[in-house]
Amino acid sequence: MKQKLISRLVVGALASVAATAAFAGQIQSSSVSIAREVIVDNDQEITSPRVSYRFAGDVDARSQNQVFQVQFILENGARWETAGNAANIQITDGVGGQLATQGASGAGDYEVTALDIGGDNDEILYATITVWNAAFGATTLPTGNLIKQPLISMSAGGTRPTVADLYDVVGEVVACDTAVKQLPVSFKHFVALSAPASLASAATATEDEHTRGNSTNRTTLITFPTNVLVKVTKSTGDAKLDVAGGNDTFAGATGTSYISATLANLGNVSLVQNASGYDSNLADPYILADAGGDADGVAGLYGVATADFGAVDATPDGGTLEIEKVTVKISANQGFVTGGTVFLSTAANCGAAIAGATTGALSASAAAAPITLTISTANVNGAFGATGVGPVHVCYQVPGTAVIPASSFYVDEARLVKAADGGAFENEQDNFCSGPLYALSGSVKIDVRNYASANRTDGWMSIIRLINPSETRTATVYGQYISADGKYGKWGKLVDLKPRAVVNYTAAQVDAKLTSAPAHPTAANNMGSADTLENASYNAPRLRITSETGDTLRVQNYLFNPASQNFIEASSSQGVDFAGTADRAPASEGQYQDQDAHKGINGGN
Repeated sequence: MKQKLISRLVVGALASVAATAAFAGQIQSSSVSIAREVIVDNDQEITSPRVSYRFAGDVDARSQNQVFQVQFILENGARWETAGNAANIQITDGVGGQLATQGASGAGDYEVTALDIGGDNDEILYATITVWNAAFGATTLPTGNLIKQPLISMSAGGTRPTVADLYDVVGEVVACDTAVKQLPVSFKHFVALSAPASLASAATATEDEHTRGNSTNRTTLITFPTNVLVKVTKSTGDAKLDVAGGNDTFAGATGTSYISATLANLGNVSLVQNASGYDSNLADPYILADAGGDADGVAGLYGVATADFGAVDATPDGGTLEIEKVTVKISANQGFVTGGTVFLSTAANCGAAIAGATTGALSASAAAAPITLTISTANVNGAFGATGVGPVHVCYQVPGTAVIPASSFYVDEARLVKAADGGAFENEQDNFCSGPLYALSGSVKIDVRNYASANRTDGWMSIIRLINPSETRTATVYGQYISADGKYGKWGKLVDLKPRAVVNYTAAQVDAKLTSAPAHPTAANNMGSADTLENASYNAPRLRITSETGDTLRVQNYLFNPASQNFIEASSSQGVDFAGTADRAPASEGQYQDQDAHKGINGGN
């Protein structure tokens, strides 16, 4: 969708602001927002938005010509590709608002006598300007050769400068990326030039406006948001293995996870319009809910194998995401059931598979490995609908005649694979993310025994140590108080614990992280406003530790008395390990050490 040379111009109007008193110099920019996804290499050129700098002082040429140089300096690895022509440099009287006329002596108020990029310093665009002392009869300036608090503008007309090396600015779009990158620009002003045609520096000229007190010399030229977020959401409810039936089928009653004895909804993949930066035509936002003016003529995502923006329609509608395919890689820590099927569906009840997005009956070897489902080019638009957001559901069909492994499921990667480079038209950066699906085994759930909360008055406090033994999976760990009489207390996220990582928390640090009110579906099971930890009935809670993204976790609880300096391990090592392997435990069982809790946060799975 991105042309290698982007010729659409970005022009922002900057209004002159009248002032009657001197003030510090101010840089102003008509900054534009461009989606990170549409920047794929450093060869792409973007026409610069307009940038202006308002002087604090006047330029007074009533006695003699005034010669000075202005510089616009890019940051973050970007460079100026072209300088444009002299007509892109404009001067406005900052008090009266009149636009000065560009021309030679006697034919204009000022002339741009040098305009170039700074050679090896290609991040610098400079213009040397002469304001003429000679009379110019057609001037519109109120005081002839005196320009009060001039507003010097770049990329204001004519052939405008272009910017390149933008991939160095935006970088690669990574998993679950929502980052916003920026391209700043700064300003410098030099007088008393020893070599007016060359790039000035403090060694060859005198620094002026940008050195004055309280001046603002730096602003954002272009903002690059990440427009699209891929989101993975696990299903809700109580689907589980039917123990009475020999674990060959599912049982359940509530939520979206249980559909039938042989069919479960594990969760879904959806798309989120995270920002509304422009497409590379700099006219249309790069959005999921495109109006449908491109070659497909249908609203939503554009399924196409090769980038062809502008190649089909005479007047194409920009902003469409050009998608070759969507891939969803799914893992099950104890494997899938042999003879089962995993498929993608647009229906929450998994009524029908998206054409081609199914495994078919899984062999024993396929059931043990991660599987990848693909939504083909032809089915991309229909899968995500007119709004382009979906969701697409992950469905698990079992034969009902074989033991189902007690697995937790995970989307290792859900990826929007953008259309391949189409020659004159470049591809876009992929968006992708990962996340947990429903766990038939339930989440990791550990109740810390003998927990000493921060509200105890006997001098003892707990220090908990969390360990993630996994080699591959980050565990997002939550905590919740369970009061002495069994009520659910406040809860919150403790940490994102990377593979093999460990972290220690004092009871006070844990308490500070538990900021959400209890939300068990049965209100009577929740601690109320009067049920505080300071009350005798509630000051000896257990601490429930859970993780839905991890499949293994260890927790150690140490009791520490700062006054006596006594330090003991209070509950040994508690842990859960659903990641069974042939080297450590039967792959279909895993290791279930000390998992006291039957339910997760607020009574969840």
